[in-house]
Amino acid sequence: YLKNFAEAKPKQIKGEKSPSYLVSKEAPGRIHKHFPQVKIIAILRNPIDRAYSAYWHGRRIGAIAATTSFGEAVQNYKVKKGKAFGDLVTAGFYSEQISRYLNYFPIEQIHVLSFESTLTQANDELHGVLKFLLPHSAIANQESQLAFPKRNVARASRFPKLNEAIFKSKLLSYSTKSRISKKSLVEMKVPEMLDDDRKFLQEIYAGENQALQSILGKNFAWNI
Repeated sequence: YLKNFAEAKPKQIKGEKSPSYLVSKEAPGRIHKHFPQVKIIAILRNPIDRAYSAYWHGRRIGAIAATTSFGEAVQNYKVKKGKAFGDLVTAGFYSEQISRYLNYFPIEQIHVLSFESTLTQANDELHGVLKFLLPHSAIANQESQLAFPKRNVARASRFPKLNEAIFKSKLLSYSTKSRISKKSLVEMKVPEMLDDDRKFLQEIYAGENQALQSILGKNFAWNI
């Protein structure tokens, strides 16, 4: 694992990112065991929008069949709990996930920001990250030329059945599957979420705003 950072300079900040660490029940303890002083940054998106985005990502790579509607996918989450692309809902229970990390790390080592703020207040959020990582450095208070990367554009496969077969293959590695599927992608216009599906998720995630505010002292003000 440490070989991933072998080329980093001695005083360079080293880090990596993964969406799987937040939802994992094992990751907080494992991270603390090896890196107890690590600084953790979590970017949280409105859980309803996150679920919808995950659904279309699953459709794009062939992990979710084109015949499965978003409503069907989210309503079956308890049956397929914890299964990648089968359970689109559990990953949005952020208060539980952040609490697991607080069992191992003090709040001072965790910086949480909203995905929505990175789009509307990018400079403020970037400076907040710099102050978190380098609290005693002058660079945290200087104007920077940093910018968040361009958002991903929703895409779809021209050959969805082929993509499904590739995703289910046990002979190909994940990187190979991804490389093959990307060759067939075209830009896709994602339709608006159905009102009934949004209401279903609003009931599931009711209370997340308040729970996160209680834990972090920060209100994300999502419409849930």
